[in-house]
Amino acid sequence: MKEINCKIFGHSLNKSSAPNAHIKEYKCSCCHKSFTQDGYGEIVILDSFWKQNNENLRASFGYTI
Repeated sequence: MKEINCKIFGHSLNKSSAPNAHIKEYKCSCCHKSFTQDGYGEIVILDSFWKQNNENLRASFGYTI
């Protein structure tokens, strides 16, 4: 039922990363899927590629979570 709600009305995203981080990660409060922003500012699903990419960027910026 939760996935149907997100498909009809869209995801209800809450920020799940540190507030001062350049890498933004979000989590849907309904279906609990994770999302992030790509290089163009588009919201994409946080899969293994984007997770590794965000970890590399955090390491290069010196962020720890």
